[in-house]
Amino acid sequence: MHDFRLYEDSVISEINRKHKADSVLPNGFRYIYFENIDSTNKFAKEHAGELENAIIVAEDQYAGVGKNSSHWWSSPCRSILATIMLSIDLEPAETIVYPLLVGVIIREVLAEHGVEAEVKWPNDIYIGGKKLGGILCETIIENGKTEKLIIGFGINVNQTKEEMTLYNMTSLYEYKGIEFNRCELLADIIVKLFEHLKDSSSDNTKYMEREVNSHLFAKGSTVTFESDKRYEGTLTGVGEDGALLLLTESGMKKFISGKIIM
Repeated sequence: MHDFRLYEDSVISEINRKHKADSVLPNGFRYIYFENIDSTNKFAKEHAGELENAIIVAEDQYAGVGKNSSHWWSSPCRSILATIMLSIDLEPAETIVYPLLVGVIIREVLAEHGVEAEVKWPNDIYIGGKKLGGILCETIIENGKTEKLIIGFGINVNQTKEEMTLYNMTSLYEYKGIEFNRCELLADIIVKLFEHLKDSSSDNTKYMEREVNSHLFAKGSTVTFESDKRYEGTLTGVGEDGALLLLTESGMKKFISGKIIM
């Protein structure tokens, strides 16, 4: 495997190859790189007062977490492990859709690279029935408004089958059998994220709802859903608020938290 490190110059060069970075990235944007760190999201939260708009990138994380504090496993220099920090002005309720929004943005980038992925509610990326990546969105709220949005994401890129030690996980390399340029992938994700984040909250909500429902993992399947208790039903889609819609024997139910158990 080639070792294309996610250095700032390499990623910005990829952005400039297709766009002009100055026209895509917000003023004051910072690119922060680590060989190794406990968690890019943790770093973003600890330095939120110093950062306006930034991306924190690591080749390895030793304390990365996903939703509900689940451990995020990664292989050094094989994944994309990053957190984008955004200065925004949104009502807290408006940020609920962001894990799904980021999921469909990443899915769109992967499709441009020849990989048809699906979004698993509420915050995972799947290909071939296996987990490829995950998203963790956190917020900093001041005076009742969300002033900072922290978007962490991890994508398994160039791990071999032997390196994929956790059950039901995969990588782009394992799925396609070819090595991917991590710098180009990350550059495309950054550009796509900032393109969409310039749009209005209502436009992003419509985009999220349309794209998630078109590419929703297990849509139309009978699933078990775990929330306050276990439910069984047909996964029919998501609503404009990002809630999961499950058709049960007692009717349609909406969930804003919980997990799908196949």
